[in-house]
Amino acid sequence: MKLNRLRNRLNFRSLLGFCVRYTPLNLYMSALNWLMPERVGRKCKANGAFPVGGEYVVDIDNPSLMRSWGGVEGFSVSGLQLTHNKTLAIVDKIRENYSDIRIVFSGRRGFHVHVLDFNVRDWTEYNEEDPIKSHEVARFLYTRYLKTALGEISKYHFILSTDPMRVMTVPGSLNGRTGKICFLVGDPYDFEKLTLEKVITKSDSRKYLYNNGFQAASSLIHAHPEPSRGGR
Repeated sequence: MKLNRLRNRLNFRSLLGFCVRYTPLNLYMSALNWLMPERVGRKCKANGAFPVGGEYVVDIDNPSLMRSWGGVEGFSVSGLQLTHNKTLAIVDKIRENYSDIRIVFSGRRGFHVHVLDFNVRDWTEYNEEDPIKSHEVARFLYTRYLKTALGEISKYHFILSTDPMRVMTVPGSLNGRTGKICFLVGDPYDFEKLTLEKVITKSDSRKYLYNNGFQAASSLIHAHPEPSRGGR
């Protein structure tokens, strides 16, 4: 549903309020920031929209450990622990290059690592005539670097990292497959302290959903502060 066809363009606060009011099951955000985002097509075709930056995202999960969780498709505790450990290893390697990082529980099989200060020009020359290709090349080269450095981590976790047209579940919304809450854990320091009990409790808590609304998404999208706790 393209909201701007129904009413005047929504500012971000109005969009948050809309999402909280209707609590959609499937709400997604783009990995790229767009100039004229309303042009982006249904199948993630740019259609003349122009990318003006974007974040690098790693999706870490382990589908081989799927089990019943609360009566719906979910993640076993042992699976979550394994995924948590893999995420720590990937985040530790990313922190050698970047410092503005947020980790999100996907609401289903694991975690999303958002690198907010990722810069295309760190890994390739920027082609103004084909900016999406530049984003694709930069993500491919950084992903190759991480996969080489993290030889014990399966390349499966990086399959979608090279796709600049990718969309992810918005933190604060519900995962469409499980009905669990996709929530923002925080920065790497918050993630290190995360317990699996807290993941399971918060992902089921409608109180969390309504008390926090989509402020988690707001803090993720607008989070570009200087690292306050010694980020490298």
